[in-house]
Amino acid sequence: MNIVAHQLLSYKIPDIQLGNVLGEIVRGKDYQNYPQPIATGILLHRNIDFFTDSHPIVKETTRIFHKSYGKFSPIITDVIYDFFLIKNWHLFCDEDFEDFKKSCYKLVQSTEILFPKKLDVILKSLIEDDWFEKYKTYEGIEWTLHNLGKKSKFHYNMADMGNSVKEIYLQEKNIEDQFMRFYPQIQKFCKEFIIKQMPEYEGLIQKNSARRL
Repeated sequence: MNIVAHQLLSYKIPDIQLGNVLGEIVRGKDYQNYPQPIATGILLHRNIDFFTDSHPIVKETTRIFHKSYGKFSPIITDVIYDFFLIKNWHLFCDEDFEDFKKSCYKLVQSTEILFPKKLDVILKSLIEDDWFEKYKTYEGIEWTLHNLGKKSKFHYNMADMGNSVKEIYLQEKNIEDQFMRFYPQIQKFCKEFIIKQMPEYEGLIQKNSARRL
């Protein structure tokens, strides 16, 4: 899953959301250096990635891109799943997408002092290039995947991931069906994971739960 899903699956709990961002770079046991709620967010990030990458429905999606993009097909899947999440936003979140986006950006900006320097470039681009907004359109998805490809040290040996929008367009109904079957499962998984780690958040999670739960 990509950043929009990671944030939504944090159930509007700021410390969990922050940990979920930190999960991009915090490795090994270093999560233990953070307060428990933020550490839970870091572990949630890891578990979301593991749950997603190993899920048979997600593998159905990655196979669509594997012939042309090989080991980079999971990256395409992560990004395009955010596209379908936003497209079907009203089914998974009661909060307006624009309000949710603004609250996420505000949280990152107000707590940037907590993030390691290596995240500076990513978080600056997140807001200045308005990543959340880009995930709403095919043009934005193409821009995102093209730039992700350029940043890879293997990009000279791979097809431009931005070109995958052609396959996404042709397979839109199929991929959207796969996403819609998968997302409620990861919602349930994340809800149970957070409550197991932080039982005191159960009431808040129930309050902030998406409609499908």
